[in-house]
Amino acid sequence: MKKVQEALMGLLSALDPEETGLRLVGVLVAREQRPAYNFSLFDVTGNEIVLMLQIGDTVVYLAFESGEEIDEDEYPELVEELVTISLPGVRNLIRAVKEENLPEPRIIYDEMSPELKEFLYDVLMKHVRGRPVHDQTEVA
Repeated sequence: MKKVQEALMGLLSALDPEETGLRLVGVLVAREQRPAYNFSLFDVTGNEIVLMLQIGDTVVYLAFESGEEIDEDEYPELVEELVTISLPGVRNLIRAVKEENLPEPRIIYDEMSPELKEFLYDVLMKHVRGRPVHDQTEVA
C-alpha cells in the first residue's frame, strides 16, 4: 500500500486548492470491464463535485469541495483545468494500484462531507454489483 499512498500524496500536492479553488477530499478507485478513455463530471451539491477519469480499465473518482458555490457556467474551464492538473497524478495512482494489486473498488482517501460520502458509496456499490454508474434514460 506504500506505493499507492505515495501516489496519492503526489496527487494531493498537485491539486493545490489555492490554484484551483477546490480541495480534493475523496478518491475512489474501481475497475471497468471494458477499457476506455473517458471523463465525467458529477454535480453533487452546490459546492461539491466529483470528476471521474477512466484510463483503460481503471476508473478514478476525485471528489472536490469548494468554499463557495460553483457556477455551472464555470464547469467547462474547471473540468479542463482539473483534468490537466490531475492526469499525471491519476496515471501514477493507477500504476501504483496495479503494481500493488489493490483490491477494488476502494475508497483510498476520505475527508468527505456526508453528501459526498453518500454519493461515492453509491458509486462504490454500483461497481461492486457490476451495475452502470451513469443513470440511463429510456428512448421516448
